[in-house]
Amino acid sequence: MIRYPRTLWNSVRAGFAALALVAVALAGFAPALAASAIPVGTKFTVNLVTQDINTKNAQPGDQFVLRVTAPYPNGNPRYAGAQVYGHVANATSAGQGRKAVLNLAFDKLVFADGEVGIISATVIQAQTVSENTTARKAVGAGAGMAVGSQTVGRILGGSAGAVVGMLGGAAAGYAYANNAKANFSIVKGAKAVIQTTATVYVRSQA
Repeated sequence: MIRYPRTLWNSVRAGFAALALVAVALAGFAPALAASAIPVGTKFTVNLVTQDINTKNAQPGDQFVLRVTAPYPNGNPRYAGAQVYGHVANATSAGQGRKAVLNLAFDKLVFADGEVGIISATVIQAQTVSENTTARKAVGAGAGMAVGSQTVGRILGGSAGAVVGMLGGAAAGYAYANNAKANFSIVKGAKAVIQTTATVYVRSQA
């Protein structure tokens, strides 16, 4: 029988004990590290719950909150009470020969249970109110194109109530174009539909 020096044996035992502690620690962190994924192209129906966003006075950095409402993606009730946080990326008020333009960027999706996901999305439809009419008009936006983590937007011309947009990153563009080139608002409570342009990984804030 081979006898190893006591100091060597103690070192080996200490090493195994340390590995066991690491394994236990990793097992404890596993649930926190786990994440669910929301795929690209997922659509959310949302309502604006904060103040109106008006092209007449909107400023880059102005924050807003959207509440996710039914119908939920895949009918999953988990989205009930979830909120999307975002900010104005760029805004141009209407003027002589100039259309009103509004670019929105999205920052995070927060679930009612506290889980959070960084969201990249574009608006594909929203209810807007023109400055010179009380009628709400649905305004569509072009598909978003990812450009790294940049948030850029460029709006091209369009007919009344229409927009042709080339959007980058998480930006979403809107333009209400008519002969009067009026400003427009997305008012509190207005309905919109947004669509993810990248996978959203949802994790616990802990």
